[in-house]
Amino acid sequence: MKRALLLAAVVILLLVAAVGSFGLGVKTERRQLDKALYSTQAMLWFNHLLQFREIEGNLAKGCSGEALEATRIAIDQEMHLLSDFHKNSGDPSIDKYISDRDPKLLGDLETFKSKYVGTWAQPRCEK
Repeated sequence: MKRALLLAAVVILLLVAAVGSFGLGVKTERRQLDKALYSTQAMLWFNHLLQFREIEGNLAKGCSGEALEATRIAIDQEMHLLSDFHKNSGDPSIDKYISDRDPKLLGDLETFKSKYVGTWAQPRCEK
């Protein structure tokens, strides 16, 4: 009887340790994923900031054509990313978010084709 009780205690202890290890691993992995997600978002925000500064600089110098082209390129890039996400994520909350703000955009995302395939030159203001 003592042997069976000892065996049961060891099995329970091992199960508790396994569940605890699993929980700790999940928590640690989630922190790493959150950190990677936040870092990626920060890099995207920074890149957008640089694009906006460049467009603003072009406008300030009177290079409206270059600013317009840079804006079109940026819009195309965002549409490309959003279109891929829309087609592949299957997240209905994102579709609802988009349709609440721009009902026509979901249809545009379904059929989106980038105008800037491959490489292109960013317009430079020479003024």
